[in-house]
Amino acid sequence: MKSKITCFNFEAGRIISGKYEVISKVGSGWEGEVYLLKEADTGIERAAKVFYPHRNPKDRSVKNYAKKLHKLRACNSLIKYIGREKLRFKGQDITFLLSEFVEGITLDTYINSYFPRGLYYYQALHIFYAVVQAVEEIHFNKEWHGDIHSENIIIQKVGLEYELKLIDVFPVTHGIKGTIQEDVFHLCHLLYELIGGKDKYSKQPKIIKEICCGLKTSLIKKKFRNATHLRTFLENSEWE
Repeated sequence: MKSKITCFNFEAGRIISGKYEVISKVGSGWEGEVYLLKEADTGIERAAKVFYPHRNPKDRSVKNYAKKLHKLRACNSLIKYIGREKLRFKGQDITFLLSEFVEGITLDTYINSYFPRGLYYYQALHIFYAVVQAVEEIHFNKEWHGDIHSENIIIQKVGLEYELKLIDVFPVTHGIKGTIQEDVFHLCHLLYELIGGKDKYSKQPKIIKEICCGLKTSLIKKKFRNATHLRTFLENSEWE
């Protein structure tokens, strides 16, 4: 029986698949690890998600993930899928997905570095609005993201605006299917996190509380069914 691989920890400079140089490890999660790679021939940087084999039986997770990214390829808010490759690790064949590399930092890193006690509500609403618009692109295609949280959002501040990309869309895996409504719940939780959570919520202005609804799913569901509902609410409400 093959042993279960629970980490790769590829070091910088390692060559994988004979053509990609590892630049750095970007992060890790339940399904695998993410790396910044450089194509040996061209020097072009790519992002690679390397899947743990026990999380990817018969490559089903990889195929579902790739199909979903391809279906949503017109969404500017998502990273672009490039292809999949194989590598050999500890006697096992490992699959990894290649995608475009996006400059920026994750939203949780941005908050923890500059606003560890939470954002001022007006700034939080600006970031939230940008995230809602990004998710709306997915909902237009009758799809869902499935895993919206601050670690899955790459952010860049450009002037007064925020440019961002969503990563780690959740495909249908092992019969588990997400919903558009779950994305809405996750969005409301994200705003709650942006303003500083429980310690800061009671002192927030009306608009924050009207969106978060005390994180009561029944109230959120009654008020917002998709990202478009959230966007129109934001655009037609007083932020002051």
